[in-house]
Amino acid sequence: MTSTRTAGDRVLRAGIVVTVVGLAFTLIALIPLVAPSVSMPSAMWFLSMLTGVGLIIVFVGLALGSRSRRAP
Repeated sequence: MTSTRTAGDRVLRAGIVVTVVGLAFTLIALIPLVAPSVSMPSAMWFLSMLTGVGLIIVFVGLALGSRSRRAP
């Protein structure tokens, strides 16, 4: 089995990691909604936006991967 990783595959994997990290920060940022006594810094809301950035990176990786597979 040959393992040929293209640039699109690497970008896709990086996007998945960024998305998962963003989702973790989102869960942490939502803790004050469940437990009002807990105070979180406002930077957590900014870090939770990594979810959207990761999804954009995933879409770019998918586009790069499809272009590299389509080219002869």
